[in-house]
Amino acid sequence: MKSWEYIIKTRKSDIDYINKIIEVHEGTANVRTLNSEEGMVKILTNEFFLNDVELILEKLKKHGVVLEILEKREWQGVL
Repeated sequence: MKSWEYIIKTRKSDIDYINKIIEVHEGTANVRTLNSEEGMVKILTNEFFLNDVELILEKLKKHGVVLEILEKREWQGVL
């Protein structure tokens, strides 16, 4: 099973909200803050939940969360 990561840029004020929404979808993904001042986060998931994560991110955008997926790639092994 392959793991994947999304590198996302968002507003600093949205990081906690994104994290909480992902946590509600227990087991789907994990959020790591890369740089809170710059609003950089990483979302880690596996290949079975890629579509779920995409849907969650789209719904967040529809609810006013500003986020940009900078990169979606196979996990490089760094938390």
